[in-house]
Amino acid sequence: MSLVQFGVLAAFGAGVLSFLSPCVFPLVPGYLSYLAGTSAQEAESTSTNRWRVSGHALCFVLGFALIFTLLGAAASLLGSALRVYQQVLARLAGLLVVLFGIALTGLVPLPFLSGEHRIQVKPGTSAWWRSGLIGMAFGAGWSACSGPILGSILVLIAISATLLQGIVFLLAYALGLGLPFLLVGVLIDRVGPFMRGIRRYTGPISFIGGVILILVGMLIFTGRLDQLANDFLLWYVSR
Repeated sequence: MSLVQFGVLAAFGAGVLSFLSPCVFPLVPGYLSYLAGTSAQEAESTSTNRWRVSGHALCFVLGFALIFTLLGAAASLLGSALRVYQQVLARLAGLLVVLFGIALTGLVPLPFLSGEHRIQVKPGTSAWWRSGLIGMAFGAGWSACSGPILGSILVLIAISATLLQGIVFLLAYALGLGLPFLLVGVLIDRVGPFMRGIRRYTGPISFIGGVILILVGMLIFTGRLDQLANDFLLWYVSR
């Protein structure tokens, strides 16, 4: 497994973590039903409504995947332009990732990171293109739970990734976040009990994710992250 492959898997896992965050997970069924112009109860009642919700979920996912891909490209281009300041950028990046981790744990209030910043979309008639636009608005917004995770990925891309890698990593992140959305859309008439059962664990999952971000940020700040990644790669190849 190469470092790029490991990065893709890590980005995918970060997308799944964003989906399981307390700011996203509990709202998913109602959000998808709203996109399809129906209630959650109606969506769960017939297969016709279920497949309509699935179609809107796909458009929604494609919308935020496009925005995330553009963000990944922009972060890598910005990092390339400032490559001469690589050491300073790495230190700042480490501090930012630590702050993102603290915000994700919720242990210390950080209003400038923990607030919600979203593009408001007025209610309207259900339409495929509208679901795509709402997905783009979702991707362009900032959530107190998923925002720090996305911000950390963008910071890591800015200090170490090429343009192609930045695009691939954010596509992997979008896939990790989007696949569960699609699964909920397809199984919306059956997934209710499962989601109610796992909802109680979303807080601890986000806390663990925050702790991991803090550790990663400290490794970036001290310059140890690349060394550990190379050591892991050598260990994996030599097994």
